[in-house]
Amino acid sequence: MDITSIATVLNSLKTATEIAKLIKNSDVSLEKAESKLKLADLISALADAKIEVTEIQQSLLEKENVILELKSKLEVKSKINWEKPYYWVVDSRQKDGPFCQHCYDKNRELIRLQGNGEGYWECKSCKNNY
Repeated sequence: MDITSIATVLNSLKTATEIAKLIKNSDVSLEKAESKLKLADLISALADAKIEVTEIQQSLLEKENVILELKSKLEVKSKINWEKPYYWVVDSRQKDGPFCQHCYDKNRELIRLQGNGEGYWECKSCKNNY
C-alpha cells in the first residue's frame, strides 16, 4: 500500500468514527429529547392537576360559605317569635324587633319596622303599616 491509500483509509476511518460518534450522540440526543418531551408532559399534567385542585378548593369554599349562611339563617329562624302583627327575635337575654311580617313571610328578610312612638309601625321596604 502506498501512503495515499493509507491516508485515504485513515481518513475514511476518521470519518466513520465521527459518524459513529454522531450516531451515538444523536441517540443520546434522541433519548434526551424523549426525556424532555416526557418531562414536558409531566409538567403539563401537574399544571392541569394544580388547576383542578384550585377549582376544587374554590368549590369547597363556596359550599362552606353556603353552609355558614344556612346555619346563620337556621339560627335566626330558631329565635324568631311571632307576636301578632309582627315578628320578634328572642334569645335568652333580650327581645329584638319588631320586624315586618310581610317581608319575613315572603322573602325571609328581617326588615326592622320604624315607629313613631305612638304604637304606629311602618316597613320602609314594603311600605306596609302596622
